[in-house]
Amino acid sequence: MTQTRSPGQRRSTGFQYTRTPEGCSCPIHRDGQPVTAPLGLRFAERVHIESIPRHVAGAIYEAHHSYMDSVPRTNLVHHGLCYQDQLLGAITWRYPLIRSLEYDGTRYEGDEIVEAARICIGVDFPNLASAALARSMERFVRRHGRRRGIRLLLTFVRADFDGSMIKALRDKGWDCAGKTEPGQAGNRPDKQIRERPKWRFLCEVAAESEREQTSLARWFG
Repeated sequence: MTQTRSPGQRRSTGFQYTRTPEGCSCPIHRDGQPVTAPLGLRFAERVHIESIPRHVAGAIYEAHHSYMDSVPRTNLVHHGLCYQDQLLGAITWRYPLIRSLEYDGTRYEGDEIVEAARICIGVDFPNLASAALARSMERFVRRHGRRRGIRLLLTFVRADFDGSMIKALRDKGWDCAGKTEPGQAGNRPDKQIRERPKWRFLCEVAAESEREQTSLARWFG
């Protein structure tokens, strides 16, 4: 796959975040508004990941995901994104709906590729998505990577977004490997997001496993 230039400099104020609906009773807000960290305060070391059931992930996506409010059909595991033992978001690791993909001269079959999908934060918490994805990635590779024969990780970032998520992906060994062409899926309901291009990021599992773990503190310097 041909490498492309890095994403542009257009910025978004949040990563796939929508404001809390009035009277929200999702798993994040059923007990009230959770505590978050103000911009500039170090918090990454207090972020952790827990496995959550499908219905919990689905309730979070339905209430807070800005353009995909459903659970992927081909999911492997759902991760709860937690700060100070509070559930604040979710990520689903899934097999993507592709048969194969060529990257850096190597062909990967569909069952060797896993996508980090529905990265969703249910609170206004700058930089949480990037720190949580890094923790989630480490946990997923450690617990599922070799056992399932997973060789390549995949995720997408909207082409009009740039910020800490882009930096975090690069620091963890992900490469920007092109931009998707807008277009609706013929076998699924139309979604407005499919009319927007997205950057495709890829990470070889072997390379990530051998890489010395990047300090979370670097991502917010």
